[in-house]
Amino acid sequence: MSRPSRIAVSLSLLFPLALTIVFPLAIAQFSGESGQAANIVVLIQGHPAIKRKNWTGFAPLTFGVNLQTGDLLRMDESSVAKVVCSDLKLRDVGAGTIGTPCTPSQEILRRPDGSLLRPTRTAPSEGSFPIVLSPRRTKLLSERPLLRWMEVKDASTYHLMVRGPELLWTATVHSKTELQYPDNAPKFEAGQSYKLIVAISDEQNSGNESANGLGFSVLSSKERKVVLGEQKQLESLGLEEGPTQYLIGHLYASHGLNAEAIQRLEAVSKKFMVPATERLLGELYMSVELPRQAEVHYLKSLELSKKEQDDEGQLRCRLALATIYSRVLGNSHAAGEHLEGVIAIAGKVGDDVTITEARKQLSELK
Repeated sequence: MSRPSRIAVSLSLLFPLALTIVFPLAIAQFSGESGQAANIVVLIQGHPAIKRKNWTGFAPLTFGVNLQTGDLLRMDESSVAKVVCSDLKLRDVGAGTIGTPCTPSQEILRRPDGSLLRPTRTAPSEGSFPIVLSPRRTKLLSERPLLRWMEVKDASTYHLMVRGPELLWTATVHSKTELQYPDNAPKFEAGQSYKLIVAISDEQNSGNESANGLGFSVLSSKERKVVLGEQKQLESLGLEEGPTQYLIGHLYASHGLNAEAIQRLEAVSKKFMVPATERLLGELYMSVELPRQAEVHYLKSLELSKKEQDDEGQLRCRLALATIYSRVLGNSHAAGEHLEGVIAIAGKVGDDVTITEARKQLSELK
């Protein structure tokens, strides 16, 4: 165990309540498991269209669409589309009206569970204490992760602590909101749970968050080897940089590597500005229970989807935003506007199931 320094002792006095909630952290919470294989459209030319199993009409097929059994694709002679299936194989979509070219097999790529199961906090508390952005609710490839937190107004000094079994590391940071975990800091052990706590005072620290399970763990060498091998497969497909990085972000998310998936996707989104990247970031931020950050990315994705006339992209973003506004932020008016938008778009593609559910949610808002 690393020997606590004077600052470690002072920090333990600074926020003792935070220390009591660190353990136990369930590793299973970071499993990254979700209920659906991901077969991702990575190249589009021409004007291909898709009809989901429960739709009566077609909508434009766009980058990042996840194809599932029962979907129909309409390809005219000038259209081209390629799909990376959940087994990491690249497949062409044939001509005519056909189903997905992917067959049930090894499911490596899976959709992240971008659902928010409970309200994590109300908006007014944000900004009153540091909120950890990363790493939280995640596994890690790297043993030296980037530590990030939200800025607190008028705060210039942040006290950091990472605590775990046989480990206690502390640092003080001035005038910035991120720090690379140092090479000379104690090493994280695979299979153990750790948690980052950021404080500006004993009352104002990230331990004030009401949600549980906000820690992290690192992959074993065997798990790491598997992920890096799959990453190499994706890099060898010969796709352009934007789609490749998007797929790697998706792969990381499939393995519960939420923090590094977010970091990679935020980097690529600066140049590869497509609705799917912002939407996946929204789903990942929901998975780590940061609804405000999810809202930002869903709004960006919605605007990009409008420009690209991406009906399904708009539908998914509006459904997610309605959930955030109604269940977390308590903004019934904004939630209602997005549900009305959902009904309009679902009507275009003939999605009666979504229309019925959106109308039910609207009635509950009133």
